Amino acid sequence: VIEIGPGLGALTEEIIKRGFNLTAYEIDEVMCNHLKEVFKNNKNFTLIEGDFLKQNISFDGKLTVISNVPYQITTPIIEKVLTSNVEVNSFIFMLQKEAAMRIQAKKGSKDYAPLPIFLSYLGKFETVCKVGRESFIPSPNVDSIIIKFTILRERDYNLEKKLYQLLNNAFKMRRKTLANNLKSYFKNKDDLTNAFNNSNILLTARPEELQIDDYLNLLNEINKFKL
Repeated sequence: VIEIGPGLGALTEEIIKRGFNLTAYEIDEVMCNHLKEVFKNNKNFTLIEGDFLKQNISFDGKLTVISNVPYQITTPIIEKVLTSNVEVNSFIFMLQKEAAMRIQAKKGSKDYAPLPIFLSYLGKFETVCKVGRESFIPSPNVDSIIIKFTILRERDYNLEKKLYQLLNNAFKMRRKTLANNLKSYFKNKDDLTNAFNNSNILLTARPEELQIDDYLNLLNEINKFKL
């Protein structure tokens, strides 16, 4: 298990009790000193001091990643977890309600973006439970949700890297057409037109109008026509 931001270690303790090997990433020096003291006799606990987003992640075996994720770094945390070439089996995060909804956005919605599309390719979400604002002291102005995401595919990191890069390029300017955003992938307009036609995608289509299968088809065509 990887735990991002264990804080005082309440959840950490429960996981260690169940016999899991746990590696915790904590950025706060005071919390780090506390955790080192509390878990100094636990051989299945490892503490890495510093920013999780700046660490190189290398583990053997399949991982579950858990965290109470701050709203502003939800996307970077998930991207880091999924693009680090480690065998992540699932992640279980407590998120602000708005962040949880955003990463599960559907086609055509204003929050539909590269990350929700990429996640729809890799696996599925389930809501574990809702956590009301009254559960916290002091009480925040938002509600939270605990979600679990399970990866259902055999990982192909090379394909995933190309797919996520394509998705990010597709959405780099939402007001422009998909063809306009992706023209750098092709030598000329004829190659672009052929790739879109073979993928059954209109040249006038916008990135938010496509589903994951459309992007996979287009990626396959791009591999034929790429520079």
